[in-house]
Amino acid sequence: MRIGIDASNIGGGGGTTHLKEILVNYKHEYFKHDSVVIFASSKVLEVIPNDPLFIKVTFPQLNGSLINRIIFQKTKYDKEIKKRCDILYSVAGDYTGSFKPVVSMSRNMLLYDRGIWKEMKAPKEILRFYLNYLKQKKCFENSSGIIFISNYAKKIVSKTLNLKNKDIVTINHGVSPRFINEVKRNKDVASYTSLNPFRFLYISGVHVYKHQWQVVKAIAILKEQGYNVRLDLIGGVYFKSSLDKLIAAINIADPKGVFIKYHGQVSYDSIHTYYEDTNAIVFASTCENMPNILIESMASGLPIACSDHQPMPEFLKDGGFYFNSYNVNSIVGAMKELMENNKQQIKFSEKNISEIEQFSWDKTSFETFKFIDKIYASYFSKN
Repeated sequence: MRIGIDASNIGGGGGTTHLKEILVNYKHEYFKHDSVVIFASSKVLEVIPNDPLFIKVTFPQLNGSLINRIIFQKTKYDKEIKKRCDILYSVAGDYTGSFKPVVSMSRNMLLYDRGIWKEMKAPKEILRFYLNYLKQKKCFENSSGIIFISNYAKKIVSKTLNLKNKDIVTINHGVSPRFINEVKRNKDVASYTSLNPFRFLYISGVHVYKHQWQVVKAIAILKEQGYNVRLDLIGGVYFKSSLDKLIAAINIADPKGVFIKYHGQVSYDSIHTYYEDTNAIVFASTCENMPNILIESMASGLPIACSDHQPMPEFLKDGGFYFNSYNVNSIVGAMKELMENNKQQIKFSEKNISEIEQFSWDKTSFETFKFIDKIYASYFSKN
């Protein structure tokens, strides 16, 4: 059995991390595949582990312009897949060719959240999401099996698309061991000073649904109320108007740059060091599939103030201080409750570290390839 992995549209970020981890943790002793062929750009293939079983395949069109890639995918890609593969796994859930059988994965909930589209007020970006939604719709219709990474996503997507005859499974992503730490034991909130403030950390790309500016406003209110606090924001820019909104909020709240700092993009390989140098996490996103940053935060042993939008409660459960991301006073209340309740901080953090044991890349890899094997056997038994 020859497995193909379509990663032709993955450029980096979480998609690359997922692909790398399921291959790094591949179970040679359990699976007896003839080959695993990875179709991707040269940049993505560089992070794939070297293994006699893994065959790395790229084409000039996968390393050039978007137009050339699309033309190649529409005209020549299927022929290349058929030469090398017996089943295809679309890790981006956007393969639209005629090859079968296909297993696809759901990763991006922005394709289904029309409320976020309205908040964006950006016609070109909305059109891009809609076109990607159509690609995923076609991919899922042609797939024999679909992998979801949260039960929330499975519920929402199943309501939107007709998946009645599909074999569906939920397989969570894992978390790297380097994020796992001991429970953070913070001092009494009154012990913090302007020179040694209570530090909140918010890691996430800047976008309309991440609500960084709301968190900035909340920190400013806490400062006005006499709390010695600091906010560090980390994340690249997905949406420029959101960055403009964030910078404007920072300039109003902290014009001298004393207690709020936006660090921009930070390498994923070093991001765990920021967890080690903070007191608590704040996570205000309102649109996620499986929030990897929240899972990493749970592993860090830090107390968490978190958005109450699903799927955050699916993973954090009763291990955090929840708030409504659209309401600044709600954010203030959750952050204040966190700082003033050391016993609850420890209780929640201990629970989160216990919960994190179920999220391993080892498990993700095993369940993924086991599901692909199942779909392969089922498909050819029917055809």
